Amino acid sequence: MVGVLFAAVLMAGPAPAKMKVFIDAGHGAPGNHGNRGVECQMEEDHTRVVAQSLAASLSAHGFEVLQSRTFDHPYYPARLATAEQWKADVIISIHSDARGDATVREALTDGGVCAQNPEDPGFAVLFSDEGPATLKASRAHLGSAVNRELLTAGFTRYDGNDYGSLYRPAEGDAGWIDIRPVKLRVFMLRKPTMPSIIIETHHALDVNEVAEWKKPETLERFNQAVERALRSL
Repeated sequence: MVGVLFAAVLMAGPAPAKMKVFIDAGHGAPGNHGNRGVECQMEEDHTRVVAQSLAASLSAHGFEVLQSRTFDHPYYPARLATAEQWKADVIISIHSDARGDATVREALTDGGVCAQNPEDPGFAVLFSDEGPATLKASRAHLGSAVNRELLTAGFTRYDGNDYGSLYRPAEGDAGWIDIRPVKLRVFMLRKPTMPSIIIETHHALDVNEVAEWKKPETLERFNQAVERALRSL
């Protein structure tokens, strides 16, 4: 096992058959920091905060939870190996998107930039359609449940305008399917043997969405929506 991987403490309330939820804070692997947002925030920091909040909430309501990382930097194969060894029922990987035609908001001394684009807001749920039929169906079922509950909670769904040849819309509002060349497809979507999805929480280049995701009440709405989705499976 690479880094410190820990289980959140089971605190209260029944969950479906004590569902075991593996929560992956996207990026945060060596050399893989994710996008840089409109306020120069790093995706790996955002995903860690959201993952820790979700883990604490689910644990407090009767789910068994294991996080892929907290302040360490495990590689993705190590994360998946841990999830499989733990016999996770589902994997939820947290990310944010950087989309569309952006303009420079701030130039950095290292030559990088922090960009902005307010035109492509919203969340997106991603998954893979590779593998056995039963696995594909369970991914779509999970994706559909999360999509539905995030919409019910008042979150805006991304229209996919910038996804092009990366993802195609799945049937039945289940989310978006990774359609890149196989070698370029997302590891945490195509490799797990249990249902796995990515939730792109928001557009990291949108000032308003970034401000919204700083609010504790946004995290709480998100946590409750994901919990409802898991209980519906």
